[in-house]
Amino acid sequence: MKRLVNTVSGIERRGEMGKRIFVALFSVAVLMSSSIAVLAFNDDRHDDRKDVVGAVYTMTNDLTGNEVVVFQRDHEGILTKAGSVSTGGLGSGGGFDPLVSQGSIVLSGDHRWVLAVNAGSDEISVFRVQPKGLDLVDTVPSGGIFPASVTVFHDLVYVLNTGGESPNITGFYLSHTGRLRPLEGSTRSLGSGSFSQVGFDPHGRRLVVTNRADNLILVYSVGRNGVPVMNAVSSTSNGIAPFGLIFDKWGHLLVVEAVSNAVSSYDIHRDGSLQVISPSVANGQIAACWIAGDPRGNVFTTNPGTSTISAYKNKAGKGNLVLLDGTASVGNPLLDLDITKDGRFLYALAPMNNAIDMFEIERDGSLTHLGAAPGGLSIFAQGIAVR
Repeated sequence: MKRLVNTVSGIERRGEMGKRIFVALFSVAVLMSSSIAVLAFNDDRHDDRKDVVGAVYTMTNDLTGNEVVVFQRDHEGILTKAGSVSTGGLGSGGGFDPLVSQGSIVLSGDHRWVLAVNAGSDEISVFRVQPKGLDLVDTVPSGGIFPASVTVFHDLVYVLNTGGESPNITGFYLSHTGRLRPLEGSTRSLGSGSFSQVGFDPHGRRLVVTNRADNLILVYSVGRNGVPVMNAVSSTSNGIAPFGLIFDKWGHLLVVEAVSNAVSSYDIHRDGSLQVISPSVANGQIAACWIAGDPRGNVFTTNPGTSTISAYKNKAGKGNLVLLDGTASVGNPLLDLDITKDGRFLYALAPMNNAIDMFEIERDGSLTHLGAAPGGLSIFAQGIAVR
C-alpha cells in the first residue's frame, strides 16, 4: 500500500489525468483491502462458529470457585461445550440441588447480559454476552446471605437472598456497561420461611417471591424509581410448596408446587392479590419444582423425584392449564430447565449425569429427546439460561 501511495503521488503531480488515475487506483486499493477483510472475517466465523445460532449457560456452583459453563447451540438444537468462565465468586457446593431455587442464572431480555448468583460468597456476577462466550464485567455483594435467585427487567436487577436470620430481596441498577450499583432503599425483609424464586412480571411493575415452607406467594408493586413498596401482598398458594414461577405472554402467573406436584395459574389484581384461574393441575409425578413455557402456550415442569418432564398446555391465552402428558420424557433426574425464544428447543440440567439434556418441542407439545451434552458438571451444578 505504501508503494502504491508513492506511485500515485508521482502520477498526481502530472496533472488532471494523474488525479483521475490516483482516484481510480485508490478506490481499487480500498475495495481490495475491504474485500480481504470481509473474507477473513467470514472465514473466521465459518471456522470457529460453524452453524452456531445460540448458547446455553449453567453454573458449576463449586465451593472453591464458581464458574459459568458455556455450551454452543446449533440450528438443530445440539449443544457442544465451549468452555467455562469464572464468576469471580464462590458457589455453595453441597449435594443434589443445594440452592433449592429457580433462576440462579438468567439472561437479560435483550440477551446482552448473563447474571449469576454466588451463594458461597454472597455475591452476584454480570457477564457480557459475546459471540464466542462470556466476559465477566462485575461481581458485587448481593445485599444479603446465600443469594439463590436473580431476576432482571431492563436496567433493574433483584436478587433473592435466602440465608441468615433475615432473608430478603435487594435491588440493583444495571448500567449500560454491565456494572451493578445497589439501589438505595430497595432491600425488603421477607420474614420467616424458605424461599425459592424472585421474578419480575412482563412489565416490570411487580416482583413475585415464592415461599415454599409457608405456602405463600408474595407480590411487591414496583414504583417508577424501581423500588418496591414496603410490604408485599401475601396470598396463600393454591397448592403446597410453591417453588418455580413464570409468566406467560399474556401476563398470567404460573407457579409449580413441589409437594402437590402440580401447576396453578393466577391473575394478579391491581392491589397485588391473586385470583386462581386453574387450581393445582396435578401431573402425577414427584418433586415438581422447575417450570418453563414457550410462546405457543406449551408449559413444562421437571420432576426429579420420578426423573420425568411433564407437559401442559396453556389454552386460549387465558391462563387455563390442562395436562398433556405427565411423563412427556423419562430419563435422568432433571433440575432447572429453559426454552429457546422461538420455542423450538428445551434444555434441562442433569447434574447426576454431568450433562445438559436436549429436547425438541414438537407442534403438539410433545418432546423428542436429542441426547445429552456432556459438560463435566458436578452433582451440585445449578441453574440454566438459554439464548
